[in-house]
Amino acid sequence: MTPLQWHLYVVDLEPRVGTKPGKQRPALAIQPSEFGEAGLGSTVIIPVTTKTLDDDAFPLRVRIPKGITALTQQSDLLIDQILAWDNTLFRRDLGIIPDEIRKRVVNALREFLDL
Repeated sequence: MTPLQWHLYVVDLEPRVGTKPGKQRPALAIQPSEFGEAGLGSTVIIPVTTKTLDDDAFPLRVRIPKGITALTQQSDLLIDQILAWDNTLFRRDLGIIPDEIRKRVVNALREFLDL
């Protein structure tokens, strides 16, 4: 599978190490699709958790409401857990996120990375 930018995927993140999320979970592909088409074997992702925080944790988290793509629960993107992950571990495409959430992710990345 060649992951597409701004799509949510079920990704196998095993093994869990330290604070890195583990198990199969949704993750957002943020790497431009052109890099995957160029034959890179990995894609930069942001993992998703259903353990949402009550307080606004921007820029460390960006909320994804229930019902976006195929998500059945309200979830948070873990901006501070950016990973490059092997493309063979992508299991299923859940769909593209809306522009409004995409803009919040870009803003969170800029603030978190001090760009």
